[in-house]
Amino acid sequence: MTTSAPLDRSLQALTDGYTFWLHLRPEPRATVRTRLLGSRAVSISGADAVRFFYETPGLERSTALPEPVVGTLFGKGAVHTLDGDDHRHRKQLFTSLLDAKAAWTISGNAVEGWRRRAAGWDGEVDLGVAARSVLLEAVTSWAGVEVDDLGLRSRDMMLMVDGFGNAGARGHVKARRARGRSERWIAQQVRHAREGAPLPTPLSDVARHRDRDGNLLDERVAAVEVLNVLRPTTAVSWFVVGGAYAFERFPHLRQGLLDGDFSALDLAHELRRRLPFAPYLAARATRELEHRGTRIPAGALVVLDLWGTDHDPGLYERPDALDPTRFSGREPTPYDLVPQGGGDRERGHRCPGEDVTIALLVALLPELARLPFRLTGSTRIPMDRMPPHLSGRSVVQPADA
Repeated sequence: MTTSAPLDRSLQALTDGYTFWLHLRPEPRATVRTRLLGSRAVSISGADAVRFFYETPGLERSTALPEPVVGTLFGKGAVHTLDGDDHRHRKQLFTSLLDAKAAWTISGNAVEGWRRRAAGWDGEVDLGVAARSVLLEAVTSWAGVEVDDLGLRSRDMMLMVDGFGNAGARGHVKARRARGRSERWIAQQVRHAREGAPLPTPLSDVARHRDRDGNLLDERVAAVEVLNVLRPTTAVSWFVVGGAYAFERFPHLRQGLLDGDFSALDLAHELRRRLPFAPYLAARATRELEHRGTRIPAGALVVLDLWGTDHDPGLYERPDALDPTRFSGREPTPYDLVPQGGGDRERGHRCPGEDVTIALLVALLPELARLPFRLTGSTRIPMDRMPPHLSGRSVVQPADA
């Protein structure tokens, strides 16, 4: 089934947030045609749509990403803006860095940092601020990045993330300023890493990475790519706070994790499914395509509805329920759980740091469950905002054990 809507709905997409395509889609997996950013757009959803989006020749990313997103979230010249062989070459840098050893090291650093801070918590603690500091410290320690001001740098990481879907000019300006500060901070360290004999660190690996023509990356682009490791790792704090919301609203989940009714991995998958960070992704058709009988003209945007896929009733029974047991004994595929994109992680555009995200949640969710706390604010998660504004509602009051 296909619906048509001639009006440009870019503003509505920002104001509706995660529910945008839900409002337009008459039924799960229905193809929706509309206009976004002045272009014809076709939105697709479901596991077969994920496969189509990632495996169909004739779709490119470089011309589909809007400048406001590149200028705040990804950074100019980032791997996300590349296609073809250039993308595969740059992507190999990330997959080689973010391997199983990296996930183990970063998550171990995070647990150590969490426990060190938690031992001193007395009274009200902003869990979002605490989590982002823990995570940035954990990933920069692994990466060999020197942090001059942990509070400022972790806050800037979150401002960059918070700005990509922010319809307000003030939030967008803050995000751009945070990116400028962050790129200058890392570019200086890239410069130093290129001088003399480099220490064997992920920072120096990025600093000395060469493109397909054998040239070093521009200093600022190298800084962008370092940030594309630091920023998403710090953003895992959104899921940590989401776990706090879940434990507060559904106490049986906290107890179930502690009692072993389901694993931390099961809960990590379910939190990422139920509280996906990215709402949707876009590519541009370079030639005429067809999906489920719907013609996609050359030049049109093809929008993969991540939220709709992760809440597809054909894939998940009671998709709006928070139920980690749905993953007990079942490993999700790259096509039916796509909060960080889908498809082949090695060659496609799926997030190369997804294993790090999962390792961090598996390590930190039990720590959170054992922490005696109660949220002092609302546990309602606003789905009209991208990403959900959780940090202002994540103040916790540790209680006596």
